[in-house]
Parts: sequence; structure tokens; C-alpha cells
Amino acid sequence: MKKRYMIRQALAALLVVISLSCSSNAQNTPLKITILHTNDMHGSYLPSEATWLDGKPQIGGFVALDYYASREKALAERSLLLDAGDLMTGTLICDMQYDGAYGGALMKMMNMVGYDGWVFGNHEFDKGASNVRKLIGLAKFPVYCANFVKGDTLFAKEGYHIYDVNGLRVGVVGITYHRMVGMAPPEKLDGFVSIDPAPVVNEIVKEIDPQTDLIIVLSHLGIESDRELAKNVTGVDMIVGGHSHTRLETPERVNGVLIVQTGSNCRNLGRVNLTVAGDSVMEYSGELIPMLTKDVTPDSELSALVDSIKSEIAKKYGVVIAQLKDNWETEYRSESNIGDWLTDAIRRHMGTDVAFLNSGGIRKNLNAGPVTKMDIYEILPFDNKMVTFSLTGAELTKIALHNIGLEKDSYQGSLQLSGLSYSWKGTSDIPRLVEVKVNSVPIVPDTVYSVATIDYVAEANAEKYFGFAVTDIKETGLGLTQLVLEEVQKAGEISSKIDGRVRKIE
Repeated sequence: MKKRYMIRQALAALLVVISLSCSSNAQNTPLKITILHTNDMHGSYLPSEATWLDGKPQIGGFVALDYYASREKALAERSLLLDAGDLMTGTLICDMQYDGAYGGALMKMMNMVGYDGWVFGNHEFDKGASNVRKLIGLAKFPVYCANFVKGDTLFAKEGYHIYDVNGLRVGVVGITYHRMVGMAPPEKLDGFVSIDPAPVVNEIVKEIDPQTDLIIVLSHLGIESDRELAKNVTGVDMIVGGHSHTRLETPERVNGVLIVQTGSNCRNLGRVNLTVAGDSVMEYSGELIPMLTKDVTPDSELSALVDSIKSEIAKKYGVVIAQLKDNWETEYRSESNIGDWLTDAIRRHMGTDVAFLNSGGIRKNLNAGPVTKMDIYEILPFDNKMVTFSLTGAELTKIALHNIGLEKDSYQGSLQLSGLSYSWKGTSDIPRLVEVKVNSVPIVPDTVYSVATIDYVAEANAEKYFGFAVTDIKETGLGLTQLVLEEVQKAGEISSKIDGRVRKIE
């Protein structure tokens, strides 16, 4: 008995030694770190009006970002500043070449602010894969993405990066939008595809967990996908998110994983304070910091760069081309006055019976008053081309039914319409069309109607927006933004009212 007892004691002692050895790589003394984060800046290098606040004060832009980020870094024991993608597309700075790349000035600004890491989003590819590589080449901080691949080749230089932040080891895994094909045209992706993130993250976590005290996923998936990812990974402490433009005032916690996101357009700086020990987060707090410009002390070098870019753009695109009598106001899942005017302009210019435009492609409201070229480029910043095709009345009726569902809860938003109008009863889940017309005449199921829209809708996302694939597409080579510029200049004075093209009958 005594011999067995001694053996048991020896085994117990060995297990204690093994346990201590395995945990010796983890940081057991509580250490604090502040994670600062942004996402979906979309070229918003200048401040804008905070229309939701009293007095509509100026908010955001890179000068304010630099001020607030510097302030928070100075207050923190340790810090990392991370961005979760979609730096590009939204303002004309993204259409300027600087240091050899479209949007290169934005990357220089990020360098000056002192970013520590970035994952690219889907809109980085609006100018093509070669331009994204140029942006990565300009970055003076790590750029990583683990799920955007061609075979076994990563598009980014690395899939993750491990930081030693004053003795605290932080692993950050980059994940970009899943199903990138469709969000960006295949020809702009250079054969690369985005793959399911959860298996990729789990594999990397197994590799880096012994080397780190904290693991973060820097994600451009969107809030719903981030929540799903949190449920399907092990060993991740936090997801710093982007893509869905979600304002999370405080961190969410899903399956023990913190999820944060700042909204969009460089208006808020996210701050999360973490206390880390024993390979886990012991305490946390987080908030969004509105980057109001009133009390900002600008960095002179960064401010000079911002002013020079602003001056160059204003000189080229600041010319007034029309007067707007009514505010143009966007709606993501319902008819809007700007959507009515734009689709009418498309239908008129293309000479078709019907025109469609995705609501998500209209990126800016515009107050009544002078309209400049810059306004039109910022309202329609994407490099979309016009296409035409034919649909029967029966197919247009299917689109009307499908659009009712899109207005309820679709991620991509609904379609703005011209030529086609309809009324309906019931619920969004079980709608019943009461009347469908084309140009005020009841639709005829067998009649063939001509349709115009953009390539993004008809070629890349017809199933999403129409509910079926489209054939006989004819490419025109004409850009949507150029078309609208011509129509705005031709109009001179613009009145825009919602005229009830989609009506719910109670």
C-alpha cells in the first residue's frame, strides 16, 4: 500500500510540474492594454456635421482621429490601434493617385496617425487587386488577412501578427469579408477568394495560443457574421469588427468573446480597456469616443497634408453644376426621393421602360442648394457601369414581390425603381400584389420590357436583388456616375419628391 501511495504522490507531483510548465508561458501578472479601433472610414478624411447632435458640430476626419488616438495612447499603459477595413470608396481622395496608388494619401495619413494593424475590406478592391497591393506596400504597419487566398497563397503578407506590447503578447488574426466574389467583381480580385473564416481562425489559434496572452480577430465580416464567428471559435478573446457600419456603444459578449465596432466614416474612435492575466481577459470596459473637432489641437504636418488634398480636390471638382430645391435623402429599405430622381435619370438616359438602382449604392444625403461635381461623385462613388437587358412582365412582377421582402430585413437593402410601380397587401413574409404597372399602364405578363441598371446588380448580384439570374445582358461601357453628372447638368434646377412607386395598402 505504501509503495502505491508513493507512486501516486510522485505522479501527482509530476502533474503539478507539467501544469506549471504549460502555464509558465502565460502572463499571470495582471497587465492592462487599451485597444483603439476604427472601421469603414470610406475616405472620410475631413470632418462632417454631426447632424444628430444639437448645433450640428463638426466631427471626425483624420486630424481629429490623430488627436484623439494620440491622447488615448498617452493615457494607456499599453495600446494597439487597429482598423477593420473599408478605408476606400466614399470620397474623391480615393480616386486620387498619391505615392503611386489610388487612396495612397489615406495610407500616408494612417501612417502618420500611427496605426499598428489593418485588414483590408471588400471596398479596397474597387480599384482592383493591384491597387490593394500598392496600398499594402505603402503601409508602415502590419497588414494581415488569413482567409483571402488563391490556393495556398495568401493575398496579404501574413495571416496574423503577434505583437509584444511592453511584455504583453497579443496575437491579431485578420479576416476579410466572406464571399468576396459578388461584393467585388471577380476580375478585380485576381483569382483570389475569401474562405469560411471559422476553420481558419481555429487553426491559427491552435498555433499561436501558446505564444500569446491575448487573441484578437480583426474582422471585416459584419456584425451578424462576427456573432456567428464568436459561437464557432475557441480561444479568441475579442473581435474588432467592420463592414456592417454598426455602432456598438459598449462591447457585446457572445460565447465569451467581446465584439466591438465603431459605426462608419471616421466619426468615432473605439476604446476597449482590458486587464489580461492567465491567458484570459479578467476585466474589460469599452466605449465609443465621438471625435468632435471643437477642442482638437492639430498636428501641423498631418493638417498640412489634409489641407493640400482638400484644396486639390476642390479645384478640380468644386464647380457648381446645378441647384437642388429639395433635400436629397437616402433610404436603405424603402423608396427615396433621391432614388426616384436617379432611377428616372437612368431610364431617361438609357431609353428603357424600367430602371433599377440598389439603395446601398447611394452613399450620401445632400441638402438643398448648390450641387457640385464632388457631390455627385460622393453620392455615387463606385465604379459601376450601365447594362441593359430584357424582362417579361411576369419576371418584373417577380421582382416586385422580391423587393417587398428586401424592404423588410435584407442585408443588401432594396431596389429603387423607375418605370415599374406596384401596390400590395398583407405582410412582408406573405405579400399579395394588388396592382403592378409599367409607366402607369397595367403590366402584361407576356410583354417584353427593356431594363437598365448597373453591372453590380445585374451581373454580380441578380439573385439577391431580383430573385433570379438575368440573361442577354448588354454592356454599355457607360459609367453610372458620368451618366448622372450629365443628367444633373442638363436639369440645372432639380425638384425631388417621393411619388409613391411602392405603396402598402392597409
